[in-house]
Amino acid sequence: MTEHLCTTCRAKLMSDEIALHRKLFGKAAREFLCLDCQAAYLGVERERLEKTIEMYHKSGSCTLFAKWE
Repeated sequence: MTEHLCTTCRAKLMSDEIALHRKLFGKAAREFLCLDCQAAYLGVERERLEKTIEMYHKSGSCTLFAKWE
């Protein structure tokens, strides 16, 4: 599996960070931001993005996010 790094701070990215980036900025994205950098870019709190990830996991409505059991 390829290791992806945040293009801003160079932090190692988790799959949920990549999935949310693709959901918010486009599925064709090849460079990604970590949750902190996404939050700063969007002008929102990190917790709001974490809740968005949780919502997608629970709903199963987006194939970018693996469904939680």
